[in-house]
Amino acid sequence: MRPKDRSGFSIAIICALTVEADAVTLLFDEVYDRYGDEYGRHPGDTNSYTVGTIGKHNVVLCYMPEMGKASAAGVATKMKFSYPGVSLALVVGVCGGVPLLPFSNTPIFLGDVIISHAVVRYDYGRQYPDGFKRKEGIPNNLGRPNQEIRTLLNRLQTSMARSDLQNDIVQYLEVLRRSDPRWQYPGKACDVLFDASYHHKHHQRATSLKCSCFNSESPGQICQEAQESSCDSLECDENRIIRRRPSDAAGVSIHIGTIASSDTVMKSGEHRDKLAKDENVAGFDMEGAGVWDELPCIIIKGVCDYADSHKDKKWQAYAAATGASSAKAFLRYWNPASSEGQPTILDMGFGYPAKHSEV
Repeated sequence: MRPKDRSGFSIAIICALTVEADAVTLLFDEVYDRYGDEYGRHPGDTNSYTVGTIGKHNVVLCYMPEMGKASAAGVATKMKFSYPGVSLALVVGVCGGVPLLPFSNTPIFLGDVIISHAVVRYDYGRQYPDGFKRKEGIPNNLGRPNQEIRTLLNRLQTSMARSDLQNDIVQYLEVLRRSDPRWQYPGKACDVLFDASYHHKHHQRATSLKCSCFNSESPGQICQEAQESSCDSLECDENRIIRRRPSDAAGVSIHIGTIASSDTVMKSGEHRDKLAKDENVAGFDMEGAGVWDELPCIIIKGVCDYADSHKDKKWQAYAAATGASSAKAFLRYWNPASSEGQPTILDMGFGYPAKHSEV
């Protein structure tokens, strides 16, 4: 039923990139107010919204002005005043992925989707003269999802629910593919993984004096030109490819795990693997931690790169499509208890307590 006012919206979807929001908008079953004119905003709220329905839920889509935790936290805080009935926020879009989950040896491929059950802030620590020291045990600082979220995530790990979820994702992904060629699967030939120690840089001395790829004082340094170049133009050595996507991995797999969140983009295979081993991390994003402490939250993101220096945007649109399709599929299973007579987000304050035991 169409809400009479903003308090009738219970689900928020937050996107940082235009391509992410485009994919989500195309999967709305009905759009009530595309530009936010009809429902308006609370005074002082500078966010931009599109509202409508996804399945049985009244949903508000919120556009972020820029990437990052601070931006995400600001957006979530303002939204609580305009939409006090929101009981769940989905941070939807794209992320970097760990190629292999360290404790299960489960492979993650480009286009797969990661759903969060915990968040690690990996830029939280102290800067010493000899380098940055990350503080360990960060999940306790961010808390864990509420019982309703944890229960559903456990259900989605059963064989039957996971199979149903993936079938729904395929259906919604097909809707996007038919709407625009940019949502198409890029092809398995574009999904390759380089050795973590093999950097995306000039491998022969460049003629440009600005190239720092061969700076003996900073052996890991990569010049700006190399950062903006493709693997083909840099002639990255295919002999250093340690995995190619197999033919039987063309579908979308769902991974429920820990998201590492930071204001910096992870572009280092070595740092990626260390953090994955230390914290059992499945993926990397820049917004999750900002929303996590403000609203009951789940991060649902498609993997667009392997969080190493070889990352590019070939898979970004497809990963945005798999993330959006997974969010819509997830909402089919979200059946919150009746909110009648229950406190709003503003009554409750933050979504979670400041500290909890580890998930």
